[in-house]
Amino acid sequence: MSRTREWIAPTIAACAFAVALLVFALVLAQYYRSVAEWARADLDARAKITASALAEPLRTLDYRAIADVAARIKADGLRLRIVAGRAFFISEGDSRSGFFDTNLYGKGNGLRCWWGVAESGDFQVGVGRPSAAVMRPFFGALAAVALAGLVGVLAMGFVFFAMYRQRVKIRELARLEKFRRDFVADVSHEIRTPLTGILGAADFLDDASPEVVRTSLAPLIKKESKRLVVLVQQILDLARLEREGDVLNLAKTDVVELSHEVADKYGASFRSEADALYVVCDAQLVSQAIANLVENAIRHSGSKDISVECGRDAKRVWLAVEDHGVGVPTEQVARIFERFHRVDPARAAETGGAGLGLAIVRRIARLHGGDVTYSPARPHGSRFTLSLPFAGCGTR
Repeated sequence: MSRTREWIAPTIAACAFAVALLVFALVLAQYYRSVAEWARADLDARAKITASALAEPLRTLDYRAIADVAARIKADGLRLRIVAGRAFFISEGDSRSGFFDTNLYGKGNGLRCWWGVAESGDFQVGVGRPSAAVMRPFFGALAAVALAGLVGVLAMGFVFFAMYRQRVKIRELARLEKFRRDFVADVSHEIRTPLTGILGAADFLDDASPEVVRTSLAPLIKKESKRLVVLVQQILDLARLEREGDVLNLAKTDVVELSHEVADKYGASFRSEADALYVVCDAQLVSQAIANLVENAIRHSGSKDISVECGRDAKRVWLAVEDHGVGVPTEQVARIFERFHRVDPARAAETGGAGLGLAIVRRIARLHGGDVTYSPARPHGSRFTLSLPFAGCGTR
């Protein structure tokens, strides 16, 4: 319903603009008719006046008088044509047979004209005005309307763009606000668990025997403290990655070498299709993403039998981390990249997982224009594939 309401104002504005265009078209059509009617009436009146002025010269074939009238007509930007039935009037000194037209004595014989015609004895006297001159007021008005329309379209486009940008900002602010609320709630819940363990152990310190402190309370405090440190570090990492405008230290990096280093660090096996595969990335963040995938595989499979593999297709470099644990239940696959989501909360509590590792990996991947996906491993286990835009490779 809210999305429908968002488009009410733009729809009304678009309809109003369409109505305005229709009104402009109707006004222009009416103005065109007015200009045409005025031009015809004016030319008819001029033709009658000219026919009256030429009545005597035409009756007596006074060529000089006819030429004087023609010169005045031409000086006004008009055109004079005299016709007598099928035979055209012959002006003095003109070798052509049967035609008198002021346009013959100047340039632009092919000009299109609007004509006003009147009878003068046996002759028809035509007074013409070039179409361009007749329509000049209309085309001037049309240009003004077109310019106004263009300005209106640009202004409306700017308004729509501003509205769109404003909606985008509002949605982004709403997203960030929701992220902040959810994040604070999740962090409060996650931090409370190790703190409760630490505070509970601390309450027993005064009354407990040294043996109990050494064998039970001290290991518990140490374990929960480490868990708390890891949680806080992951929270800080995710908050930094989610922060708008975070700057990446991009450089052309060999991800084969990067992945090999991480695999060696955790004792995982490594295989690559090429000696070198390059991507433009923040090497520290990509290394962190690979390490998170390997740590996640070790934590959830309960084994260091982890494999790291590198390869590429036409546009992407992919880094796959595979384990041979129990895998991810089908009903939970859609949520495994959510913050603080844990497939097995009980096991995560034992191993110290907070459900942030995969969320951090996905954020790092998307910051680089890539993504991370899950697929089941064969015969069992999990396979996580991090893909990044390809920038070059080395030969094997």
